[in-house]
Amino acid sequence: MRILQIFEAQKLNINGTVLDLGGNDFSHNISKYFKGSYKIQFADKFPKNDQVIQVDLEKDETINKTFDNVCVMNVLEHIKNYKNAINLCKNSLTKNGVLIGTVPYIFKIHYSPNDYFRYTEQLIIEELKFTGFTDVRIKNLGLGIFTNFYSSFCDYTNRVPLLNLLLVCLFLILDKIFYFVNKSYVKSYPLGYFFTAKNN
Repeated sequence: MRILQIFEAQKLNINGTVLDLGGNDFSHNISKYFKGSYKIQFADKFPKNDQVIQVDLEKDETINKTFDNVCVMNVLEHIKNYKNAINLCKNSLTKNGVLIGTVPYIFKIHYSPNDYFRYTEQLIIEELKFTGFTDVRIKNLGLGIFTNFYSSFCDYTNRVPLLNLLLVCLFLILDKIFYFVNKSYVKSYPLGYFFTAKNN
């Protein structure tokens, strides 16, 4: 799923300031793959250094400055009070600022420190619009049920590189066959979602 998230991130041309909520300055962080000229500020409940803003997405409703872009990459599933987190995103954006996010759907439980939710496309759109975001765009991440099946056990097959490659190729071919039979196939089995919305 992270590969598909990175592909979507690379399609965005971002400029100005970026607040990465729930992120830290790691090389594999998705917010580092945007195109454009931007400066990232990270914010997390457990900051790794004093350059990271300390924020509790369950409780805090404001950060003392605003940003041109706010990211919540694989974060909302870990927030029990997710409406508070969405409000914090909105309050942290400048007028016409852009919210960028991604969430898993068919994906293993991953604690950080907890894992509470899986969001559908409908819920993401409705919650963002209810909070006051406009121009909500959402992309289904995934290729079908076989790719999802592979995603569920690839942590184990990664240890055998040739087997891993063969399985990926086989499952991609099977998903392509099912897609040609039924065009709505991919939409029915998302690995996750990638979304953007505007703050007006």
